Amino acid sequence: MTATTIDLEAHFYTQAAFDYLAKRKDFPLFVKEKEPDSYNLRFTDQIALFQNTEFINILCDVGAKRIKAMDAAGLDVQVLSFSSPGVDELDPDHAAAASMAAELNDQLFELTKQYPSRFLGFAAISPYDVKNSVKELERAITQLGFVGWLAHSNFGAEKYFDDKQYWPLLEAAEALNIPIYLHPTTPLMKEFGKYGFALGGPPLGFQFDAALCLLRMIYAGVFDQFPKLTIILGHMGEALPFLMPERIDWSYANPNISILPGFIKERPAIKRTPSEVILENIYVTTSGRFSNPLLEYVLKVMGEDKIMLATDYPYENLNQSMNFIRTSGLTDKTFEKICFKNAAKLGIKLPS
Repeated sequence: MTATTIDLEAHFYTQAAFDYLAKRKDFPLFVKEKEPDSYNLRFTDQIALFQNTEFINILCDVGAKRIKAMDAAGLDVQVLSFSSPGVDELDPDHAAAASMAAELNDQLFELTKQYPSRFLGFAAISPYDVKNSVKELERAITQLGFVGWLAHSNFGAEKYFDDKQYWPLLEAAEALNIPIYLHPTTPLMKEFGKYGFALGGPPLGFQFDAALCLLRMIYAGVFDQFPKLTIILGHMGEALPFLMPERIDWSYANPNISILPGFIKERPAIKRTPSEVILENIYVTTSGRFSNPLLEYVLKVMGEDKIMLATDYPYENLNQSMNFIRTSGLTDKTFEKICFKNAAKLGIKLPS
């Protein structure tokens, strides 16, 4: 198979961002540990991600070394996005978040111009000053040529997209006809912190926080208000396909409970069930998942028109990601849809 391949989840960071995190007084923090070449990205007092210089250099590299790794894996294009902690996780330092977002978007724009056949960009947006954040999103799309916006699943304790203060940003995304890549970050509920990153990170916490964010959006009526809004979920849908349709729609479809007037009075009054919203407004990617039975299941639930390629580089192995999709037994038609055609329908493609 020689189809074009577009990676929708490829992260980068900057040394300036690490320097900023090292000086913060509030979480998230970047902490130099006593052991040689040992650092922790500390999201809470319990949850931290260990990093060393080698990994930090890979994460910050957006030049020749990254392209060499892409070539070795047979990957044509990466849509670059600023990693976690993102500018939308810097509460309460809202001024720094806004200035960092603009700076990062300018840097990413220069990268896309330097490597126009290899890199596209997802905007980094600080959500805290919504009026100016809408302007920055519009600038990133209409002036810088970015193909979407990567947002994290919470913006601080109890700060999720269902809060109407953030809805002007969702309205702008719908009007600009761009997708929002809803990327997980650490859930801030204390119950997820007891076992550190092993619980609060990718094994469970990341997926559950992203799923929680999307379901809160659905129940709040976001997709009634913005019916054309498109959301992308990584990691084969952040566990949500496994709840479809009967569990995720339980409050609206259970033949015994859902018809009771008292229950109807208490449940969110939305025009479409959660599974209908997911099937109509949500795309999922393959990032960080390497199971053929899982891919087969998600194809059956979501359909081949709603799945796209992603690697989660450099947190996941680029060669493993690309080898998985190439050896998964997909037909040429399905492979091409996943690797570039579905993304192109969302405007995620190289300029003509």
